[in-house]
Order: sequence, then structure tokens, then C-alpha cells
Amino acid sequence: MKDLTQYLTDTRAELQDMFDELDNAIREYENDNLTTDASNNVISKLETAISELDILINDIDSGVYEDSILLEEDDEEDEEDF
Repeated sequence: MKDLTQYLTDTRAELQDMFDELDNAIREYENDNLTTDASNNVISKLETAISELDILINDIDSGVYEDSILLEEDDEEDEEDF
């Protein structure tokens, strides 16, 4: 799980960089339509993706998925016995 957490953390950092760069680039233009469309169609989705990754990373770190991993491993062992 540690590798997965690191991968998700790296992905989150890349998304944050993309968000920051896009937000800064869009702010340079004085076009309200462009700003609104970019915000509604791209920036808000990047914000959501970053937030969802934060939640997923925190859940993994908190052990939310540990029981399901143990159950899957038990199921695999049971299948091998047949």
C-alpha cells in the first residue's frame, strides 16, 4: 500500500501544479467568458480531483482498506485449497 500511497501523492502534486499553472495563465487574460468557461470546465474538475485524491490518500493512510485487503487475501487462499 505504501507504493500506492506514494503514487497517489505524486499524482496529486502533479495535478496541483497543473491547477496552479492553468489558474495563473487564465488570470492573465481579461476575458470573462474564458475565465468562466475555464473555471467551470477545467479548473473546478481539477479541484475536485485533488480533493478526492486527498480523501483517498487519507483513507489509505488511516487503514480504511486494510480489512478488504485481508479479506481478499483470505478468499484467494480459500480458492487455492480447492
